[in-house]
Amino acid sequence: MSKHLNDTDLIHRYLDRSLTDQEKELFEARLQKEPALKTMCQEHQQLIKGIKYAHLQDKLEQLRTLESKLPDLAGKQISLNQFARQPYWKPLAIAASITLIAVTLVVLNRKEDPAQLYAKYFDVYPNVIEPIDRDGSDEISKRTLAFQAYEAGDYQQASFLFNELLAKKKEPGMLLLQGNSNLILGNTVEARNNFITLINDFDKYDMQGKWYLGLSYLKEGNLKSAKLILWELSDTENSYAKKAKELLKEID
Repeated sequence: MSKHLNDTDLIHRYLDRSLTDQEKELFEARLQKEPALKTMCQEHQQLIKGIKYAHLQDKLEQLRTLESKLPDLAGKQISLNQFARQPYWKPLAIAASITLIAVTLVVLNRKEDPAQLYAKYFDVYPNVIEPIDRDGSDEISKRTLAFQAYEAGDYQQASFLFNELLAKKKEPGMLLLQGNSNLILGNTVEARNNFITLINDFDKYDMQGKWYLGLSYLKEGNLKSAKLILWELSDTENSYAKKAKELLKEID
Protein backbone atom coordinates (compact mmCIF):
# COMPACT_ATOMS: atom_id res chain seq x y z
CA MET A 1 0.00 0.00 0.00
CA SER A 2 1.47 3.37 -1.00
CA LYS A 3 2.48 5.86 1.70
CA HIS A 4 -0.06 8.40 0.39
CA LEU A 5 -2.89 5.86 0.56
CA ASN A 6 -1.77 4.78 4.02
CA ASP A 7 -1.72 8.40 5.22
CA THR A 8 -5.17 9.05 3.73
CA ASP A 9 -6.48 6.00 5.56
CA LEU A 10 -4.93 7.24 8.82
CA ILE A 11 -6.50 10.67 8.34
CA HIS A 12 -9.96 9.17 7.78
CA ARG A 13 -9.63 6.99 10.86
CA TYR A 14 -8.27 9.93 12.89
CA LEU A 15 -11.21 12.14 11.92
CA ASP A 16 -13.83 9.49 12.60
CA ARG A 17 -12.06 8.63 15.90
CA SER A 18 -11.44 4.97 15.12
CA LEU A 19 -7.69 5.00 15.85
CA THR A 20 -6.45 3.22 18.94
CA ASP A 21 -4.93 5.39 21.67
CA GLN A 22 -1.44 4.36 20.58
CA GLU A 23 -2.16 4.98 16.89
CA LYS A 24 -3.66 8.38 17.73
CA GLU A 25 -0.62 9.37 19.78
CA LEU A 26 1.79 8.38 16.99
CA PHE A 27 -0.33 10.12 14.34
CA GLU A 28 -0.57 13.38 16.31
CA ALA A 29 3.19 13.29 16.82
CA ARG A 30 3.58 13.04 13.04
CA LEU A 31 1.21 15.99 12.57
CA GLN A 32 3.58 18.12 14.64
CA LYS A 33 6.62 17.07 12.62
CA GLU A 34 5.21 16.77 9.07
CA PRO A 35 3.67 19.98 7.64
CA ALA A 36 2.48 18.19 4.48
CA LEU A 37 0.56 15.62 6.52
CA LYS A 38 -0.94 18.37 8.71
CA THR A 39 -2.07 20.28 5.61
CA MET A 40 -3.64 17.14 4.14
CA CYS A 41 -5.48 16.50 7.41
CA GLN A 42 -6.79 20.09 7.53
CA GLU A 43 -7.98 19.85 3.92
CA HIS A 44 -9.95 16.70 4.76
CA GLN A 45 -11.49 18.44 7.77
CA GLN A 46 -12.55 21.43 5.67
CA LEU A 47 -13.97 19.15 3.00
CA ILE A 48 -16.11 17.30 5.55
CA LYS A 49 -17.30 20.58 7.09
CA GLY A 50 -18.13 21.95 3.64
CA ILE A 51 -20.21 18.92 2.75
CA LYS A 52 -22.13 19.08 6.03
CA TYR A 53 -22.71 22.85 5.71
CA ALA A 54 -23.93 22.56 2.11
CA HIS A 55 -26.33 19.79 3.11
CA LEU A 56 -27.76 21.85 6.00
CA GLN A 57 -28.09 24.95 3.82
CA ASP A 58 -29.97 22.96 1.20
CA LYS A 59 -32.40 21.61 3.81
CA LEU A 60 -32.91 25.10 5.29
CA GLU A 61 -33.67 26.56 1.87
CA GLN A 62 -36.24 23.82 1.24
CA LEU A 63 -37.96 24.63 4.54
CA ARG A 64 -37.99 28.36 3.76
CA THR A 65 -39.53 27.72 0.35
CA LEU A 66 -42.21 25.51 1.87
CA GLU A 67 -42.91 28.04 4.62
CA SER A 68 -43.35 30.85 2.09
CA LYS A 69 -46.16 28.88 0.40
CA LEU A 70 -48.18 28.45 3.60
CA PRO A 71 -50.91 31.02 4.35
CA ASP A 72 -51.03 33.05 7.52
CA LEU A 73 -53.57 31.16 9.61
CA ALA A 74 -53.25 33.31 12.71
CA GLY A 75 -56.69 34.09 14.14
CA LYS A 76 -58.41 32.02 11.44
CA GLN A 77 -60.33 28.79 11.72
CA ILE A 78 -61.02 26.73 8.63
CA SER A 79 -62.54 23.31 8.21
CA LEU A 80 -60.70 20.30 6.80
CA ASN A 81 -62.71 20.59 3.58
CA GLN A 82 -61.79 24.27 3.26
CA PHE A 83 -58.13 23.42 3.84
CA ALA A 84 -58.28 20.75 1.13
CA ARG A 85 -59.61 23.36 -1.35
CA GLN A 86 -56.75 25.79 -0.73
CA PRO A 87 -54.33 26.31 -3.66
CA TYR A 88 -51.33 25.31 -1.54
CA TRP A 89 -52.84 21.93 -0.62
CA LYS A 90 -52.13 20.13 -3.88
CA PRO A 91 -48.38 20.85 -4.10
CA LEU A 92 -48.01 19.95 -0.43
CA ALA A 93 -49.86 16.68 -0.98
CA ILE A 94 -47.65 15.89 -3.98
CA ALA A 95 -44.54 16.67 -1.94
CA ALA A 96 -45.74 14.41 0.86
CA SER A 97 -46.43 11.61 -1.62
CA ILE A 98 -42.98 11.93 -3.14
CA THR A 99 -41.43 11.83 0.33
CA LEU A 100 -43.40 8.70 1.21
CA ILE A 101 -42.33 6.99 -2.03
CA ALA A 102 -38.71 7.97 -1.44
CA VAL A 103 -38.73 6.60 2.10
CA THR A 104 -40.34 3.37 0.86
CA LEU A 105 -37.69 2.95 -1.83
CA VAL A 106 -34.92 3.52 0.69
CA VAL A 107 -36.39 0.84 2.97
CA LEU A 108 -36.89 -1.63 0.13
CA ASN A 109 -33.43 -1.00 -1.33
CA ARG A 110 -31.56 -0.79 1.95
CA LYS A 111 -27.99 -1.94 1.55
CA GLU A 112 -26.64 -4.84 3.53
CA ASP A 113 -24.71 -3.72 6.57
CA PRO A 114 -20.89 -4.12 6.64
CA ALA A 115 -21.02 -7.31 8.73
CA GLN A 116 -23.37 -8.95 6.24
CA LEU A 117 -21.22 -7.88 3.29
CA TYR A 118 -18.11 -9.18 5.05
CA ALA A 119 -19.76 -12.58 5.61
CA LYS A 120 -20.91 -12.64 2.00
CA TYR A 121 -17.49 -11.94 0.48
CA PHE A 122 -15.09 -13.54 2.92
CA ASP A 123 -13.70 -16.94 1.96
CA VAL A 124 -10.76 -18.27 3.90
CA TYR A 125 -7.62 -18.38 1.79
CA PRO A 126 -6.63 -22.02 1.15
CA ASN A 127 -3.27 -23.36 2.22
CA VAL A 128 -1.53 -23.32 -1.14
CA ILE A 129 1.49 -21.82 0.60
CA GLU A 130 2.89 -25.03 2.01
CA PRO A 131 0.66 -28.06 1.45
CA ILE A 132 1.05 -30.74 4.10
CA ASP A 133 3.21 -33.73 3.16
CA ARG A 134 1.54 -36.64 4.93
CA ASP A 135 4.35 -39.18 4.72
CA GLY A 136 3.64 -40.78 8.09
CA SER A 137 6.77 -39.39 9.69
CA ASP A 138 6.83 -39.30 13.50
CA GLU A 139 8.88 -36.12 13.51
CA ILE A 140 6.54 -33.15 13.05
CA SER A 141 7.95 -29.66 13.21
CA LYS A 142 6.17 -26.63 14.67
CA ARG A 143 5.93 -25.27 11.13
CA THR A 144 4.14 -28.39 9.90
CA LEU A 145 1.82 -28.34 12.91
CA ALA A 146 0.89 -24.73 12.13
CA PHE A 147 -0.11 -25.51 8.55
CA GLN A 148 -1.89 -28.70 9.65
CA ALA A 149 -3.93 -26.73 12.18
CA TYR A 150 -4.83 -24.18 9.51
CA GLU A 151 -5.98 -26.85 7.06
CA ALA A 152 -8.00 -28.56 9.81
CA GLY A 153 -9.80 -25.30 10.67
CA ASP A 154 -8.16 -25.02 14.08
CA TYR A 155 -7.41 -21.33 13.60
CA GLN A 156 -6.71 -20.68 17.28
CA GLN A 157 -3.83 -23.17 17.25
CA ALA A 158 -2.69 -22.08 13.79
CA SER A 159 -2.60 -18.44 14.86
CA PHE A 160 -0.62 -19.26 17.99
CA LEU A 161 1.99 -21.25 16.05
CA PHE A 162 2.18 -18.81 13.13
CA ASN A 163 2.75 -16.01 15.60
CA GLU A 164 5.74 -17.80 17.11
CA LEU A 165 7.19 -18.59 13.68
CA LEU A 166 6.69 -15.05 12.37
CA ALA A 167 8.44 -13.62 15.41
CA LYS A 168 11.60 -15.33 14.16
CA LYS A 169 11.17 -14.64 10.46
CA LYS A 170 8.55 -12.78 8.43
CA GLU A 171 7.26 -14.76 5.44
CA PRO A 172 4.60 -13.45 2.99
CA GLY A 173 2.61 -16.66 2.73
CA MET A 174 2.54 -17.18 6.46
CA LEU A 175 1.48 -13.55 7.03
CA LEU A 176 -1.42 -14.09 4.64
CA LEU A 177 -2.62 -17.21 6.46
CA GLN A 178 -2.05 -15.63 9.87
CA GLY A 179 -4.16 -12.66 8.79
CA ASN A 180 -6.94 -15.01 7.70
CA SER A 181 -6.75 -16.86 11.02
CA ASN A 182 -7.02 -13.59 12.93
CA LEU A 183 -9.99 -12.45 10.85
CA ILE A 184 -11.85 -15.68 11.56
CA LEU A 185 -11.05 -15.36 15.27
CA GLY A 186 -12.32 -11.77 15.29
CA ASN A 187 -8.87 -10.26 15.89
CA THR A 188 -9.31 -7.57 13.24
CA VAL A 189 -6.56 -5.25 14.49
CA GLU A 190 -4.00 -8.08 14.40
CA ALA A 191 -5.31 -9.16 10.99
CA ARG A 192 -4.88 -5.65 9.60
CA ASN A 193 -1.32 -5.52 10.91
CA ASN A 194 -0.57 -8.86 9.22
CA PHE A 195 -1.90 -7.67 5.87
CA ILE A 196 -0.26 -4.23 6.06
CA THR A 197 3.11 -5.85 6.82
CA LEU A 198 2.56 -8.23 3.90
CA ILE A 199 1.73 -5.38 1.50
CA ASN A 200 4.48 -3.02 2.63
CA ASP A 201 7.35 -5.51 3.01
CA PHE A 202 6.73 -8.05 0.25
CA ASP A 203 5.69 -8.16 -3.41
CA LYS A 204 4.32 -11.69 -3.26
CA TYR A 205 0.63 -12.04 -2.38
CA ASP A 206 0.22 -8.26 -2.61
CA MET A 207 -3.23 -8.43 -4.25
CA GLN A 208 -4.46 -11.04 -1.79
CA GLY A 209 -3.21 -8.86 1.06
CA LYS A 210 -5.10 -5.83 -0.20
CA TRP A 211 -8.31 -7.81 -0.68
CA TYR A 212 -8.25 -9.18 2.85
CA LEU A 213 -7.17 -5.80 4.26
CA GLY A 214 -10.26 -4.27 2.66
CA LEU A 215 -12.39 -7.02 4.21
CA SER A 216 -10.75 -6.34 7.59
CA TYR A 217 -11.90 -2.72 7.47
CA LEU A 218 -15.32 -3.85 6.29
CA LYS A 219 -15.66 -6.22 9.24
CA GLU A 220 -14.85 -3.32 11.58
CA GLY A 221 -17.50 -1.18 9.87
CA ASN A 222 -14.84 1.25 8.61
CA LEU A 223 -16.34 1.81 5.14
CA LYS A 224 -14.09 4.76 4.23
CA SER A 225 -10.89 2.77 4.62
CA ALA A 226 -12.42 -0.33 3.04
CA LYS A 227 -13.43 1.67 -0.03
CA LEU A 228 -9.96 3.21 -0.35
CA ILE A 229 -8.36 -0.23 -0.51
CA LEU A 230 -11.02 -1.64 -2.82
CA TRP A 231 -10.75 1.33 -5.21
CA GLU A 232 -7.01 0.78 -5.48
CA LEU A 233 -7.51 -2.94 -6.00
CA SER A 234 -10.26 -2.48 -8.60
CA ASP A 235 -7.87 -0.46 -10.76
CA THR A 236 -5.65 -3.49 -11.39
CA GLU A 237 -5.66 -6.45 -13.74
CA ASN A 238 -6.25 -9.53 -11.61
CA SER A 239 -9.04 -11.76 -10.34
CA TYR A 240 -9.51 -9.63 -7.21
CA ALA A 241 -10.26 -6.50 -9.27
CA LYS A 242 -13.63 -7.90 -10.35
CA LYS A 243 -14.56 -8.88 -6.79
CA ALA A 244 -13.49 -5.45 -5.54
CA LYS A 245 -15.73 -3.70 -8.11
CA GLU A 246 -18.70 -5.88 -7.17
CA LEU A 247 -18.21 -5.19 -3.47
CA LEU A 248 -17.83 -1.43 -4.05
CA LYS A 249 -21.20 -1.38 -5.83
CA GLU A 250 -22.84 -3.09 -2.86
CA ILE A 251 -21.22 -0.70 -0.39
CA ASP A 252 -22.36 2.34 -2.41
